[in-house]
Amino acid sequence: MLTLSKIRQLSSSVGFDDCGIALPEIPKDDTLYLKRWLEKGYNGSMGYMAQNIEKRTNPKELYPYCRSIVVCLLNYYKSQRQTGNAPYVAMSGLSRQDYHHVVKGKLTVLEELIRAECEEKIDPEILVPQHIFCDSAPVFERRLACLAGLGIIGKNHLFIHPRLGSFVHIGILMLPIDISDENGEKQHESFNPCADCDRCIKNCPTGALRADMFDARRCVSYLTIERKEPLERKYEGVLKEHLYGCDNCQLVCPCNQNLKDTECNELMANNIILGMSKEDWEQCSQRAKLKLLHRLAKRDKTE
Repeated sequence: MLTLSKIRQLSSSVGFDDCGIALPEIPKDDTLYLKRWLEKGYNGSMGYMAQNIEKRTNPKELYPYCRSIVVCLLNYYKSQRQTGNAPYVAMSGLSRQDYHHVVKGKLTVLEELIRAECEEKIDPEILVPQHIFCDSAPVFERRLACLAGLGIIGKNHLFIHPRLGSFVHIGILMLPIDISDENGEKQHESFNPCADCDRCIKNCPTGALRADMFDARRCVSYLTIERKEPLERKYEGVLKEHLYGCDNCQLVCPCNQNLKDTECNELMANNIILGMSKEDWEQCSQRAKLKLLHRLAKRDKTE
């Protein structure tokens, strides 16, 4: 049987910054929270959040052969910043490549290494169904990262790692094998930096961060990336300063101070975006903006 220490060794060799193991079980409280959140309509036009709830709250509904879940973290922090007057592009959008493809690519390589090391024979056919995920399927990535002992979900409703902060992409690899945890303890079980801190709540420009639940409809990231409904006039001023996403709640977080830049070449800063001024963006067509921000469909090769 493979051990957690071996999995961590392999994930590090692929380029991940930390790794843990979780069982395919989601606490009932998360299911109740999701349903209450949807009932309040906090998902806005993200209708997909109300779909596949069974799969989202039960990993085995998503991948029936799942016995262990490898949760990998990839740092995408960048100390470089845009020019002074440019509309803000979230740090994830500043990357040279689309993080979905980067993380999934590394997970695919990790799986190949695990299969090579695994003493148990894995039938290739049971690996055919989708079992590699990164922010593109009904998966509770942040909760699974917590269950893997990698950190907590903070008051900004983002996952926070003790060393990497919240500027991490989460990759999920569901496997049809058992993995032994030699120590039997979660490495960051006592980590709780949010107890007496509310900087993220105070610095949210639209009040999306609430004491009870996160109102995605007010989040600048939602308004600039996910929103399909007409923009409310009260948000026009805020959105003039933000082109793609918002990192306010992350930049003020004490856990995100003095972070190391990502060592992943694909997630380093795109120098073209860094050098663009407000005037440059204003002269860009919508199509050019989307292409720079990696939001064009892969099948679309035209300019």
